[in-house]
Amino acid sequence: MLRLTLYLGAAPIGLATGLLAWMAAGGAAAGFEKLVPIEQGLTAIRPPPRMNVQVGFVSLPDMVAAPLFALATGPGAVAEAVIRVEGVALTARRTAALISIDGKAADWMRVGETRDGVTLQQVTPGKIVVDTAFGPKDVALGERSAGAPEPSAPAIQASRTDEMPPGFRGPPPPASAPRSQ
Repeated sequence: MLRLTLYLGAAPIGLATGLLAWMAAGGAAAGFEKLVPIEQGLTAIRPPPRMNVQVGFVSLPDMVAAPLFALATGPGAVAEAVIRVEGVALTARRTAALISIDGKAADWMRVGETRDGVTLQQVTPGKIVVDTAFGPKDVALGERSAGAPEPSAPAIQASRTDEMPPGFRGPPPPASAPRSQ
């Protein structure tokens, strides 16, 4: 019985002892006093200048109507943007690229700006990184985006769906299929 009394009384006595020690050390005020110089140092730091990137407003119905993933084939498929980098500007005041999208006239885009579904993410002296509906792409200076057909390339005609392509070997027949002898 004596042990049970000691066990039940140990927790409240330990908490009371800890509270008294904390109060003797200064309580909550002791912790706040240590943070004052750090807080003053943080308020003295200036945030970097913000770039003026205009972001368009998207309404909820437009957001819900847009597909979550871009469709590459079939009805409602999204065409892949053809991107050509005409030039870059890397200065202390400006980071931008002269970009032509889908054969339109080239226009300057700043990092973070979106136009025709293409967002400029990064500009380096030899290439840019853009984000499209199909994911990020690297496009070198003076070149077209990867996977974009050249203007002189003939269009690929769709084959009939009931014919197997050349060199295609189908799966073996099921075991229950009648055997030819």
